[in-house]
Amino acid sequence: MIVVVDASVVVTWYLPVGPAEPVVALLGSGHDLVGPESLHIEVASVLLRAVRRRELDASMVRQILDQTLPDDVRLIPVSGYRHLPFDIAHAHGGSVHDAVYISLARTLAAPIVTADVQMRRTALSAGLRAIMIGDGLAGLQDG
Repeated sequence: MIVVVDASVVVTWYLPVGPAEPVVALLGSGHDLVGPESLHIEVASVLLRAVRRRELDASMVRQILDQTLPDDVRLIPVSGYRHLPFDIAHAHGGSVHDAVYISLARTLAAPIVTADVQMRRTALSAGLRAIMIGDGLAGLQDG
C-alpha cells in the first residue's frame, strides 16, 4: 500500500518528539512510503531549527539528509500541481504546504500519516484518510 508521510512524521524518526513504537512500526510496515519532492527541504528546515536549539549536531543532520531520507521515502514530483494545493487549502483550511501532501494523497488514492493535527484536520475535510502517527497504524489496515 502506498502511504503519504509528511515532514512531521519523517522528523520523528530523528528527534525524540513522541513515542517511538509507531514510527518504528511504520518504517518496518512494508508500505511504500512516499512524499512530495519538497519533503527533504521541509525536513531540513525542521532539523536546522533543532541544530540551532542544540538538540542535534549539524554533521548528524547532513548524514540524515544524505543517507536515510532517500532510502526510506520515495519522493514524487509535484510540479504539475499548479492549482490543486491552493484549491484544497482554500476549501478545507490549512496551508498550501499541507495541501501539497493532500494533493499527492488524493492523486495516489493513498492515506496520509502525520503527527500534525492541522494536517489531519485538513485531509479529513478533503475526504482523505489521515492517521495520526501517535495513534498507531491500525488505520492503515482498514484499507
